[in-house]
Amino acid sequence: MHLVRRSSIAKTIAIAALLLAAMGACFFGLWQGGVVQQAWGWGLGLGQTLDASGQRASQAVARAAQTNRQRADDEAISAQVLDALVASQSDELAALQVETSHAMVTLRGTVSSLPLRDRAVAIANHALGVHGVFSLIQVHADALS
Repeated sequence: MHLVRRSSIAKTIAIAALLLAAMGACFFGLWQGGVVQQAWGWGLGLGQTLDASGQRASQAVARAAQTNRQRADDEAISAQVLDALVASQSDELAALQVETSHAMVTLRGTVSSLPLRDRAVAIANHALGVHGVFSLIQVHADALS
């Protein structure tokens, strides 16, 4: 019995050695033929492509986050300006429309006098975070004459 086992173990080892030798010869042949180097190059190229894609995705996420922060800042500025116009206790100023884009405030609406228009612009300019004010406020024609 022991002879059979030793014989089958020896055969298994011999077969494994032959397989390893054959695989080594195949790999060496592929190496010599440039197939392994080509596959290595493809792998490197794929890695570089994936790295570039990851960087572009990260940049897109950063831009989206920046846009969302800017939008939130603009909305906060608009709310602050509108609150200040309402606090002025002038119905005409409280009725003005306020829009903000990149910290630039735009005022729209109609008032009865130039001093009231100037007051609205001054109120908007004093709000925290405002970089400038565009006044599209119309003054009633009868107030100008």
